[in-house]
Amino acid sequence: MDWLPTIDLSHIWDLVIAQTPTPTTTPSPVVNPAKNINDIELLKSQLEFLKATNGQLGESFNRFVAAMQFTLVAFGFLGGVVVFVFGNNLKSAKEVATQAIQQEIDNHIARLVKKEVRNVKRTLQRERVISSTTVDYYLPSSDGETNEYKLLVAREFKNVKFWNKTTIPQKFLADVCVLDLENSVDTTGKKFSELSPDKREETAKAIIDEFLQTLPQQVTLIIYVAPPAIKAINNATFKGRYYAPANTAITLVGMVADAAYVAHGQNN
Repeated sequence: MDWLPTIDLSHIWDLVIAQTPTPTTTPSPVVNPAKNINDIELLKSQLEFLKATNGQLGESFNRFVAAMQFTLVAFGFLGGVVVFVFGNNLKSAKEVATQAIQQEIDNHIARLVKKEVRNVKRTLQRERVISSTTVDYYLPSSDGETNEYKLLVAREFKNVKFWNKTTIPQKFLADVCVLDLENSVDTTGKKFSELSPDKREETAKAIIDEFLQTLPQQVTLIIYVAPPAIKAINNATFKGRYYAPANTAITLVGMVADAAYVAHGQNN
């Protein structure tokens, strides 16, 4: 289609006019002037259409060529960068890629190690606090050591002392104190857990009120009692002391360990 722009439409038009027969009075053949004019107009419109179409094709082709030139220049630039960086040596490129991957692996491992070190530090700090915390375990009856008390001993606090009604000290001096309502037995030999709801509330209130008189202000208190909850605990006057209920043996061990942090914060 590159030859279309070279056509001189004005020359073609003159040629067409020159070759168009002039109407004569010759009786045969009869020439129709209107038909010739229509043919000329049709030819003219076709030539104009070809010229316009060729222009559009030429413009599209020029844009395509420009785009290809830009692409080739871009690839040429990138190729130059690659050659400059790697010296046209694929071995060098491989070494650089290997080093980058190895560096990323080293960074990832370093982050993991750092995270594990922090976890270990937190664990050691927690165990250090627990191993420096003293615990007083009080059973408000004359019975002996309970399984819950032995679990606390196994948790390796600094010291866990067992007290009952016959050995109660004048003051509890440990960092954390446990009041064991659940395993206590009343004067009739009935376990606290076997008492009626009203009797449980009455007994719990009496024990707590008496116990608080021997408990220093800075001691953290954990009250051990199974469900249902005792209202007397919430109604008691703890006078600013930190306290919390524990309703199972597992909860008791965990709560005493958490209370060790509270006591550690108070003492420091």
